[in-house]
Amino acid sequence: MTTKIHMLCDANGVPLRFLLSGGQASDTSYAQPLLDGISIPSTQRSRPRKRCKWLLADKGYDADSLRQYCDRCCIQPVIPMRSIKRKPKPGLSMLFDQPKYRQRNVIERMFGWLKENRQLLTRFDKLAKSYAAMVSLACSMRCLRSLISYGA
Repeated sequence: MTTKIHMLCDANGVPLRFLLSGGQASDTSYAQPLLDGISIPSTQRSRPRKRCKWLLADKGYDADSLRQYCDRCCIQPVIPMRSIKRKPKPGLSMLFDQPKYRQRNVIERMFGWLKENRQLLTRFDKLAKSYAAMVSLACSMRCLRSLISYGA
C-alpha cells in the first residue's frame, strides 16, 4: 500500500503540519484539516493569526469546496485549474498569480529534502503510526536546521 504525505509549510520551507493518507485518497479532502490545525505566530504582540494569507497548491487541490473554504477564511488561493476548459463559477475567487505560484518550489524542495532520508523514501515501516513518527522526526530535524541557519 502506498502512502501520501500531505504537508503544510511556511514560506521558508519549515514544516508546520502533515497528515498521512492512502495513496488513492483525494488531495482536496486533506487540505481543510491541514489548514484548520495550525496557527501562525504574528510579528506583533497581539494573539497569533489563525490563518495564512496565501494558499499555494498544485492542480490536485483544485476544487470548488476548497476555494469556498479559502474565501470564508480570507485566504487567497493560488491554485491552477485542472483543465483550461473548466469555467470558473461565479462568486469564487479564481486568481492564479503565476509569479506567486513560482514560490511553490519551497515545498517541493522541502519534500526533496525529506526524501533524502532513505527510510522515508522506501518506507521500511509497516505501520502508519511508526511511519508518521519517522516523518515527525525528519520534520523536527528540518525545523532545527532552519533555526541553526537563521541564527535564532
